[in-house]
Amino acid sequence: MTLMHDTVSGWFDSHCHFDFACLDDERDEQWALAQRLGVRGLLVPGVQRSQCEQLAVFCRQRPFYYALGLHPYFIAQHQQDDLNWLEQTLQDQLSGQKLVALGETGLDWVLATDATQREEQWFWFRAQVMLAKKYQLPLVLHIRGAHDEAVSYLRQQQFPCGGMVHAFSGSEQQGRAWRKLGFRLGIGGAMSHPRAHKLRRTVASLPLDCWLLETDSPDMKPAFWGPDNNSPASIPLLAAILASQHHLSLPVLAVQLEQNLRQTFPRMMAVG
Repeated sequence: MTLMHDTVSGWFDSHCHFDFACLDDERDEQWALAQRLGVRGLLVPGVQRSQCEQLAVFCRQRPFYYALGLHPYFIAQHQQDDLNWLEQTLQDQLSGQKLVALGETGLDWVLATDATQREEQWFWFRAQVMLAKKYQLPLVLHIRGAHDEAVSYLRQQQFPCGGMVHAFSGSEQQGRAWRKLGFRLGIGGAMSHPRAHKLRRTVASLPLDCWLLETDSPDMKPAFWGPDNNSPASIPLLAAILASQHHLSLPVLAVQLEQNLRQTFPRMMAVG
């Protein structure tokens, strides 16, 4: 751990639900620990309107950035007017430096068990893609079981802003298709589990230019993580796993990940 902190300029958690209430009693402690281990900042995605309404204040005094979006997991809570609210809030907050993307949005065929539910997800996804295109924002995407469909749609729309596919678990071919569209792939605790052989092969086979590190805290716990909730403090150990898959030193990895981050979220200023 000390070696990681001393030899790299810092790590960034590119997808972290650090505002969730389950972290309220431990947030300050976990962030202090993460900073001691060399984590310099994080990106908090939006998932539903009531939570998005708090993000600007939550991130204001910290080296945190945020995205605004409506997640397919919370589709039952979304109201038609939330899209009007989202567009107005994008207009109001784009003048700041903390809003860097639109999301978390996407398609999750694990959650959608019939055609009606899939069409409902498509409605919210299409609407948010159009907003991201209108306001020239990258997307933060949640995609499960629908990589080919999402890639095809964004290609048809000639979406120009790229973004991040969070918690990527697709194939090497799908990963290359995303990268060709200008997206990078989020990787975190899933690659640490003993049975994740296929995912680690995909991580190793795709260029380092494809990847961003994330925790998805408080979820997506790595195999080595003991506490109930995941934390951005796990990022340095995830970095060590990613470096080993590509046979790189940690300083070289840190430089590449920083470049990936800045290219993916160009509105992001220097962290820290």
